[in-house]
Amino acid sequence: MMRRFLGLMVLSALSSPAYSAKVMLVRFQSDDMNTVAEVVKKDLKGHEVTEFIMKKETEYAEFFDAFKQQKPQLLALFDNKAVNFMKKMQAEKAIPEAEKAQAAATMALNLRYVLKDAQNICGIAYEVPAFTTVTRFRALNKKPLQHILAPYRKSEFEASFLEAKQQLDKENIKLLGVDVEKNGSNPEDINKMVASVLGDQYEGKKIDAILIPSDNLILNKEGFVNVWLAKARELKIPFICNIDKFASKEFDFCTFAAYPDFSDLGHQFAEQIGEILNNNTPASELGVDYIVAAKASLNMVRSKALQLPLNEEKLETVKVIE
Repeated sequence: MMRRFLGLMVLSALSSPAYSAKVMLVRFQSDDMNTVAEVVKKDLKGHEVTEFIMKKETEYAEFFDAFKQQKPQLLALFDNKAVNFMKKMQAEKAIPEAEKAQAAATMALNLRYVLKDAQNICGIAYEVPAFTTVTRFRALNKKPLQHILAPYRKSEFEASFLEAKQQLDKENIKLLGVDVEKNGSNPEDINKMVASVLGDQYEGKKIDAILIPSDNLILNKEGFVNVWLAKARELKIPFICNIDKFASKEFDFCTFAAYPDFSDLGHQFAEQIGEILNNNTPASELGVDYIVAAKASLNMVRSKALQLPLNEEKLETVKVIE
């Protein structure tokens, strides 16, 4: 897949756009978003690229005014807030330009679910898939992985959980899902459920690792501090995730993290946008693609505390945090 991706990038770089389109990037300011945005702007040479920078308090009316002024043919949407603004504009059908505009999205959580009913929006799911996270951790760990505990919310993440479960079944790894909304969907109920299931066994099966969900409702402030962090330091089980900072010294939380290469994500996102603008492919036909490039970190302090038997030859493939 990577070879195909790089080949397409070369072809894209050599081809000139059929016309110069207006592209509006809708995003927040952050180091990761800045990296993706800068690559996208460079790769979309020949097109007119502008930006609408959001803040936490940015209202829909501000976004809509910017759209009316710039009249872009395509919007590059970073984050769920930007996606929701676009969906609202489409639903209202306020002006003809809004009905014709297409969009591509990335850096939004659970993008496949978010876009399932959207019109003319494609995307790149920037979260590293559970399959990649688990199998890359397995390559580092000489100890076999048989059962991975995966707390999740069935109401929004059932499809992605079932997909990951099916993929890992083929690797003889069982993903044991726990719907943490089973007894209620408010943070207090979720935290109680998480606290009750995080352990070294689940339904009589020995747990080899715990997969952290990319879900702000499960990782709410109180639950993160009082349940997740506490359990990670109490249990003799590696916690693995797809969020780089969770494996850092400062958090002292996860043993392993697989996370996006944001520069490569920018190239992949620009390629998808170019497919729409240069090849006249409707966004509705492109769907939501997986991210193609990921980095990984191993927290050596936690690894030693858990006495993990590591594959020394594979350590050069990850960032080792001492």
